[in-house]
Amino acid sequence: MNLLEFANPSGWWWLALALPILLLYILKIRLRRQQVPTLLFWDQLFDEKKPRAWWQRLRHLLSLLLQFAFLALVVAALVDPLWSWQREQARRIVLVVDNSASMRAAETQATTRLDEAKQAAGSLVQALRSEDRMAVLSAAGRPEVVIGMTDHQRSLLDAIGGIPATDGPTDVAAAVSAAERLLADHEHGEILVITDGCFANLDALTANPRITLYGVGSKQDNVAITRYQVRRSLLDAVGYQVLLDVTNFSDSEKNCRVELTLGEELVDVLPLDLKPGETVSRFVDHTSATGGELHARLDVADALDTDNHALAVLPERKPVRVQLVTKGNLFLKGVLESIPLVDLQITSEAPSVAPPGGILVLDKIVPAQLPSGRVVVVDPQTATDAWTLGEPLSQPIVAKVDKESPLVQHVRLDNVLFPGARQMSYTGEVEPLIQDPLDGPLFARLERPGGDAVVLACNLDQGDLPLRIAFPVLMKNTIEWFQGNSGELRPAMATGEMLAVDVSTVGNKSLVANAEPVEPLDEAVEVQAVDGAIRSTTQAVELVSPSQQITPLARTGEQVTLGPLLETGLWTVRPASAAVGKAELTPTSTKSTGDETNTESDILIACNLVDPAESDLRPRGELEALQGRSLAILGGQSLWFYLTLVAALLIASEWWLYQRRIVG
Repeated sequence: MNLLEFANPSGWWWLALALPILLLYILKIRLRRQQVPTLLFWDQLFDEKKPRAWWQRLRHLLSLLLQFAFLALVVAALVDPLWSWQREQARRIVLVVDNSASMRAAETQATTRLDEAKQAAGSLVQALRSEDRMAVLSAAGRPEVVIGMTDHQRSLLDAIGGIPATDGPTDVAAAVSAAERLLADHEHGEILVITDGCFANLDALTANPRITLYGVGSKQDNVAITRYQVRRSLLDAVGYQVLLDVTNFSDSEKNCRVELTLGEELVDVLPLDLKPGETVSRFVDHTSATGGELHARLDVADALDTDNHALAVLPERKPVRVQLVTKGNLFLKGVLESIPLVDLQITSEAPSVAPPGGILVLDKIVPAQLPSGRVVVVDPQTATDAWTLGEPLSQPIVAKVDKESPLVQHVRLDNVLFPGARQMSYTGEVEPLIQDPLDGPLFARLERPGGDAVVLACNLDQGDLPLRIAFPVLMKNTIEWFQGNSGELRPAMATGEMLAVDVSTVGNKSLVANAEPVEPLDEAVEVQAVDGAIRSTTQAVELVSPSQQITPLARTGEQVTLGPLLETGLWTVRPASAAVGKAELTPTSTKSTGDETNTESDILIACNLVDPAESDLRPRGELEALQGRSLAILGGQSLWFYLTLVAALLIASEWWLYQRRIVG
């Protein structure tokens, strides 16, 4: 068994350089002719320097031997000798670099934890021995192979330098699982993890003898927004509600403020006094018909700025056109004018169709052919194609109310008279909402292909219904039900989540969009994602990140699956044709098109870092220090490195002993 092997045996041919070195050493120096006035002094000097035989010129034999030794060492380094145990135990190393949100925490004014991690990773790469191979994985959101197994240090260093900072959660455990799959066929495989230790299962990883965890960053205090959601009010057409949690991840009390802004307008300022480890919740009500981006900004200076900001999308409430056909019903006119977002128009003749996108209200005046569209009928006096009228009701008193229907929510009409109500027989599907003791419908919803209709059988000029608070609430519920306002919630997503988005409205005028979180897919390394988007087979829409990076998406049916989203801010799903002529997109590339104005059909998705595990910048256990240990960690350099060092020392010694005097 050979104890020593050579990675580059052809390098021995460089030993042939010994011959020209010997020839140059014994080469006879030709004397130069020079005319002088006298030879008196030159004869004496010539006798002292009289040419000798070539073998007499070897008096500086040590100088020649040193030069031969230098050549031998350089050639030995070129052939790259390896001990047999070194070749047999050549290691495969997987380096896991944590690039989660907590790694963006600032350690100094110029460096972050991720910067320190990259510097530490570089020292590990430079300490690789010959025959060693290394792969690099990132560990934010879903593990990603940054570079496969290689021994090329420059490629490894470039790959490590290109690891991006993200806002995603730490998933070191999944990255380690992926690393173990990469090392399944290697007995001497090692897994090195560089992290700040801000995740829960740190002890389980430390117990694995194959894994070595190195720590970066120092323990730091932090205050963070840990929950943020906005929804439209169920009671007020222009109202909205804000749910906010702020947590103090430090050992001291913190005083701060949260500023809420809608667009450029300051909405509210919330002062907070936070005890160590305390979470404070705030539930705030405000009103605004304007939708848009509702920002929460935490007025505090700490190491991690990402969790000091949060964003949510507030759905816009647009005015609705309401056409009232009446002979002068002041009660009905006043109630409709008091409903927010109602653009009221009054006419005396009923049209054949409701206003486009609006609501038609008929007061007693009902044509034989009920107009198509969304229609509200109050106190009908004539029969139509949708119903027939009978005799007046003897006891038009409210006996039953469908409290499950949004049309009659928050309405109390017990034992209230509906004067002027008559028996009505409907020709189509009808949903009674308010009934008399004989189950006759006093207030009902009609289902029609051309648009639903709501009928209120009550003479507003008689009785006290218009004077009760229940009547304006009833009309308000009806108008808002037609508008579709039901306390819309466009949930703000947490970084790292996956979600299914209904894209059936993308490219249309409708603003209805549903986004639901879905279970993560298999965490195998082979799963590929580009800027947080999982592609299918057909490119129809595209995803635009907060940093304006565009990713083509494929829609299967009416849904696309996105995730994990690893950047905080506003994500946009829009038609793929929106970028035509501005950026050439390929299935493997993303390009920025700059800031662009969103259209009404675009789907906006707010994404925030609301992860207590990432915002708590205190490590969950003890981690090893890496500084100054890179050579010892990976077993030192190969023989060629030390041979080169000795060769450099020899040539320096030879110059000092012999050549220095000649140069001087």
